[in-house]
This record gives sequence, C-alpha cells and structure tokens, in this order.
Amino acid sequence: MNQNIKIFGVGMISLIIFTGLSNYPLNEIYAQASNDKNNKNGIKENRGYIENVIQYDTDKNCSKDLDKIPNATEYLTYFNCGHVNIDADNEKTSREFTLVVEENNTIPISNQGHQFKAWTYNGTIPGPTMRMTEGDLVKITVINAGENNFTHSLHTHSIHPGKSDGVEGPGGTIVPGQNFTYTFTANPYGVYPYHCHVNPIADHINRGLYGMFIIDPKEPREQMQEYAMLMNGYDMNYELEGPVTIPAVDKKDPTKFIAEEEEGERSNEIYTVNGKAFEYMDNPIRLNQGEDYRIYLVNMLEFDLVNSFHLHGSMFDYIASGTGEEPEYKNDIVTLSQGDRGIIEFKAELTGNYMFHAHQTEFTDLGWMGFFNVAESKDNTDDEDT
Repeated sequence: MNQNIKIFGVGMISLIIFTGLSNYPLNEIYAQASNDKNNKNGIKENRGYIENVIQYDTDKNCSKDLDKIPNATEYLTYFNCGHVNIDADNEKTSREFTLVVEENNTIPISNQGHQFKAWTYNGTIPGPTMRMTEGDLVKITVINAGENNFTHSLHTHSIHPGKSDGVEGPGGTIVPGQNFTYTFTANPYGVYPYHCHVNPIADHINRGLYGMFIIDPKEPREQMQEYAMLMNGYDMNYELEGPVTIPAVDKKDPTKFIAEEEEGERSNEIYTVNGKAFEYMDNPIRLNQGEDYRIYLVNMLEFDLVNSFHLHGSMFDYIASGTGEEPEYKNDIVTLSQGDRGIIEFKAELTGNYMFHAHQTEFTDLGWMGFFNVAESKDNTDDEDT
C-alpha cells in the first residue's frame, strides 16, 4: 500500500512538471547547443545575432545540463542559462527556467555528517545560479510540488512588473500542486539574489529557498575564470520557527506592551559558502598563477546582521552590486548586509595556499572558511625546464 502511494506521488510530481513546461512556446529553442540547427529556417540576414548569443553563452560557461543537481564544489561554476529562444528577425532573446520547490529534502550540510531538513529550489541549497543577458525576456516557472504543506513564491531583486514580484496575487501564494510563471525583462545588469517571499520569510529563507541570478551586460566583461559564491547559515532549532509579530499593546497603558514568554533568540549553528561547511577546506579551489578570477558574491545569511568575505595574500577589486564596469575600491575584505552582493576580481599572483573566509571568528569556526590553492603557471614551469 505504501509503495503504491509513493508511486502515485512521483507520478503526480511528473504530471505537474510536465504541465508547467507545456505552457512554454517551443519555437527555436536550444539548451546551450552551438550548432547550425538554429538556422534551419534559412535565417541569413541576422545570422550574426544568433552566433553572438550562442558565443556569449559559451563564454559565460553556460551549462548544457539544465537538470544537473551540482554538489558544493560543482556549484562554483554551474551556470544555468535556461532554455533559449532566439528571435533573429527582431534581435530578441528569451530564456525559460523552471524551479521546483520541495519541502521534504534532507541534505548534507557538512562533511562531518550534519543533515538539514531543507526546502529547496531544484534540490539544492542554494538554488541554481540562473544567468541571462540585459534585455532578455525571462520566464521563470516555479512549481510547488503536490506533497508540500505550504505556499511558496519567488521574489527576484532587480526591476520587474508587480505581478511578478512574488508577494501578492497568484505569484505570491503558489499552493501545493500549482505553478506560476514570473515574466520580466532582465535589467539592469548586475548580480542579484532571489528567494521565497511567503511569511514567515525568515523560515522560508533559513530552510533554503534562495539563490543567485546574474544579469550580464550586453557588452561582455573582460573574460576570466568565474565562480559563484553565496554565503548562508543554518538555524537547526526548528522548534523556534513561526511568525514574528510586534508585541501586543497594554490597553491600560498604551505606552507599554504585554511581554510574552521568552522563547530565545534564533541563531545559526553552521555557516557556509555554497551550502556546505568547510567544503573548500576539504576540497581547496585550484587557481593558476598569473591568471585573473571573478567571484559573484551574494549574502543570504539570516539571523545575523552582517557577513563578510576576506581573502588572504592578495587584494581584490570590488564592484558593488555588479551594476558597474569599474571597481569602487581595492581591498582584501568586503562586508555585506543581508541580501547585499557584488563582484570580486583579482589576480592569483603568488603560489601557495591562501585562506578565504568570513572575518567573524564565530562564522569561520562554524564552517565558513576555505582555501585557494594557487599552482605555478605552466609558462613558469617551462621556463625553469629550459
């Protein structure tokens, strides 16, 4: 009996996903494929536009596997650029993404055996890094799996219509078994967070319903190896979840409030970048000496006022929010409030192991630290051999 129920549940999820995807117009859509099938209708006049879109996506390292569930190391370079529809006649590009919300995911959040009762977009914390170009028409379909217990939504930072804000109306309360497509034109270019906006918002964010999306400028930035890093934490005291309200007024004296029984302050037990404590201590990120690197950095840490990123042995240029071309300053540390973000660019000048971490000792001790392993460049090795 239980097996039959399980099979029925899986079937319903598949039906829901198919229903959500079947709403898409299937014109000249490709999933990061760079071949001539996009020219089968004989488009010649604007063939250059098609080639430019495909090449730009290739330069962005867009993944061809849109169903991939990356681990924390793979997440660094996993960029989901959606299913792409190129209208060469009008020089327009649209991108379609699908996010499936599941509440019943238990995921590993450290290599020491810690598990978290997660709510996820597409099975991971953080959700996938979605990537698009300024001016693209973007459609993000969020599917709330049928076996879930709560309503969910999607709120994207940047500019978008009110009906796609994820707060009110059908897009603000997607009930289990239903879906909603958020539509907007990508602008301005920059790096942004996205997250569920259903109350209590802190619970939906703490459980894992957030991620990063990047709107690239029409004119590409200088090409270099790129990484996505999203800073977060986990409050594992699930019994403290629930709505937050202002205290009730004392009717006898409105200048006072009625104190409720103290339940304790919420706090994080584990801190990470990209969802897994000490991941990049156990698996250092390899860099090549003399090469340039770019990090898209987002802070989605709940229950702490600020978070930070500190790089050892080097200095980086920082572009706040990623909405400019020129850096605001050069430093080895940046401090971000909740939801804040930016772009870090630096050159790996010297070989060796270099730590990067939050510059709050508590955060580092509880998981938020890693290493860059800068290896000697091949050119230097060749010079020594000769």
